[in-house]
Amino acid sequence: MVSPRTASLGRLREDGFGGVRLWTLRDTPQSRRFYAKSGFTESGVVRGHGNPIEQVEYEIIAR
Repeated sequence: MVSPRTASLGRLREDGFGGVRLWTLRDTPQSRRFYAKSGFTESGVVRGHGNPIEQVEYEIIAR
């Protein structure tokens, strides 16, 4: 049986997408752990420098 994550990434690849990028708040360790466990990695891009709410970009490649 194919996992929903594998099926979703396969569909994205079939539709011509190379992956997924998303943003989450820097100060939300629970959501950051969730995305890491789901196979996403931090891209190194941060937005909102100096603002009270900074966001971190995560990405996953559709292989």
